[in-house]
Amino acid sequence: MVVRRRLSILWAAAIMLLTVLALFAFVETPDKRAEGATWTCTGTHIYPTDQNNRPTDIDAIINNDAPDRATRFCVHAGTYEISAPAILKDGDKLDGEWGTTTTVDTATMPTPVVKLEGSGTDNLLRPRGSGISISWVDLSRASGTGSGSGAIAAVSASSDFVVQFARIHDNASLGISNMRGTVRDSEFFSNSLKQSALGFNGSAVKGTTEYEADGVYVHGEQGNGLWCDVGCKNSARTDMTLRCPTGCFYVHDSVVVNNDRAGIRYENSSSEALFENNEIHANGCAVKRGGIDIRDAQDAWVGPGNNFGRATVAGVNYPPNGCIERIGVRATDSGRSNRPNLSNVDVVENNFGLANNIDRDRIITCGGQVYCGPPYNTYVGTP
Repeated sequence: MVVRRRLSILWAAAIMLLTVLALFAFVETPDKRAEGATWTCTGTHIYPTDQNNRPTDIDAIINNDAPDRATRFCVHAGTYEISAPAILKDGDKLDGEWGTTTTVDTATMPTPVVKLEGSGTDNLLRPRGSGISISWVDLSRASGTGSGSGAIAAVSASSDFVVQFARIHDNASLGISNMRGTVRDSEFFSNSLKQSALGFNGSAVKGTTEYEADGVYVHGEQGNGLWCDVGCKNSARTDMTLRCPTGCFYVHDSVVVNNDRAGIRYENSSSEALFENNEIHANGCAVKRGGIDIRDAQDAWVGPGNNFGRATVAGVNYPPNGCIERIGVRATDSGRSNRPNLSNVDVVENNFGLANNIDRDRIITCGGQVYCGPPYNTYVGTP
């Protein structure tokens, strides 16, 4: 056990060095806007009204596009009603006109000027195939609550699927279902409006395949924040910024706060997970789960660089995770024979809050399959 832990720490240090070297070699992030740049888009242009000033049927335009070619849909500012799921096919790009962004610590809060609003449809967007991306859209009012519901239903997307600069909120069940690929620089809040979604799929993003969440702002969810479950199966993606060379459920540089259930939940999985450099506060105050909740899962690294406990983030004061329960990280095993056993959970180099008991979070529980430093956490607690 000691040898394994030391090797895992050396492995983490080595790939951190590789990451730094990689940053010098490649510093451009896809679709990041240069200062003063303006939106230009070459493709099929979509406007909120037609030449007769009638509302545009955007889902019909997308669905009637030839399936044997990749299309860039250049969507101009305005509000569009979605009456049927718009299906994006191999190579399609849905690019909204650029809005503005605000930073929330390490996360991005975009304000898109393209709004897609559901009108009695389970999903707004359904990517099917490879090479698909969605950017600069505000998505709300998807009405579905069953399997595969959500504003974006990504079950048929490939592992190179990308969502970025999206604002996803006020949907009946969740923001993105069956996520795979990457979601970055996006905001999620007030999803899972229907009680039936809670405990089933209620969350900002839920995947059954490993995915990456980079710089996302997740807050005010009635369910979990970011969730990977039902095997959290190995992704076909590799070389995820060198931190997960063979793929993992990877949440980093994100702000996950004030969600009623777990901020990040990794469940029922024999894959791998890595959570680093996140602000995680005030989660799990309605249901006793807390900041990061690992349940019947294996090979999870919590750290380095996560901040838990009472904190002020972007001018907002947050209580500890779990509120009076103060649960920063919880790793548990249900004992169910049809699920993996909890094993190989490392909690290292995190900040669990201020020195006094009422402001700092706990780890439940260090020992056995849960390893808590060295390298040491600022605070390592016991129940």
